[in-house]
Amino acid sequence: MDRTVFLDRVRAALGEAPGPELPTEWPPTPASGDGTVDPERFAAALAATGGLARRVGRPGLADAIADVARELRSGRTVVVTADADRLYRTELDEGLVAARADAVRPSPDGWRGEAARADLGITSAALAVCSTGSVLLVPGPECPRVASLLPPAHLVLLPVERLVPGLEDVMPVLADGAAAASSAVLVTGPSRTSDIEMITVLGVHGPRVLRVLVVE
Repeated sequence: MDRTVFLDRVRAALGEAPGPELPTEWPPTPASGDGTVDPERFAAALAATGGLARRVGRPGLADAIADVARELRSGRTVVVTADADRLYRTELDEGLVAARADAVRPSPDGWRGEAARADLGITSAALAVCSTGSVLLVPGPECPRVASLLPPAHLVLLPVERLVPGLEDVMPVLADGAAAASSAVLVTGPSRTSDIEMITVLGVHGPRVLRVLVVE
């Protein structure tokens, strides 16, 4: 059944039924911010999950990108999303050339195959949470979901102004982007699971390596 038709039927069935009152304030949680944006707190929270953040000025960004690419062990094929290019195309090209990495910018219908063959995916992020070390990815034409899921390593290029204090600050961004993306993803560290005998394994459902360059 068409989604619009289904939702119209639900609305008609509900009629004028009153909805529950929504809270006006969120109770504080361990993921709550203290109202301040602190790149060092973000880096520490990300490190606690197995990821790594590095603060870098724009003049040093190309070298920092090259350093991440040189960490790759199996190969240096890199897929780059358009949202990262729009922010830092010059530095991306310079850094990947310096690392002797092969940059791939797939066509819309070629993303799945290229991302599956890549060693590193480079994207930007809608924002990042200082209290948890999380990055918010909002998939769309400029940043396909596979770019951050299929390569074994993921690099996020994050403008420092996209840091927010706590998880509560994510909610307005999610609400604004709900109509534009099928599913936003809040990523906290490398992919991991402990489903089998409580043994933690990295890289099962996504990349085993997560790096974030906070660009100041």
